[in-house]
Amino acid sequence: MILYKKIEEKTFNILSELKINTPNKIDVFKIAKHLGVDVKPATLDSSISGLFVIKEQKPYIRYNENEAPQRQNFTIAHELGHFVLHKDTPLFINKNELVLFRNSDSTTGELLKEKEANSFAASLLMPKVFIEEEIKNIPSGIDPIIHLSKIFKVSSQAMNYRLNNLGYSFLGMY
Repeated sequence: MILYKKIEEKTFNILSELKINTPNKIDVFKIAKHLGVDVKPATLDSSISGLFVIKEQKPYIRYNENEAPQRQNFTIAHELGHFVLHKDTPLFINKNELVLFRNSDSTTGELLKEKEANSFAASLLMPKVFIEEEIKNIPSGIDPIIHLSKIFKVSSQAMNYRLNNLGYSFLGMY
């Protein structure tokens, strides 16, 4: 089990290496390139959002080209989480290929590795320090979850989970 504090540190270090210091600079494609991971859209079954494969020691991420951009970003970040956190401990191996994929089961976070990859994605796309800064600028009378989800280019559901996991509660605030 990887401690979630370590995941926060890993994502902070990746963002720092790339000099990403604001939400609008977070680009999963640039991050993947920096990490040496090939990322491309693919025609995938509607039940699969993305997959991570290591073939001949080269990492690949494929994401479902038919999903919304926010979902694609989270999927790519999730698969990057598997690369950073789990590349040495595969979920399963098929014909000399390590394959990890994101589907409806991973969304629920049932498996520990899926929870860790989801945590990595949330931390990468919605860094705690960036959220703390943006919370100070939420206009009065505006739904904070919707406002922050637009700034960070994630779904309202992803932002809600992230804020809850960071200990924020906005019920009755607006």
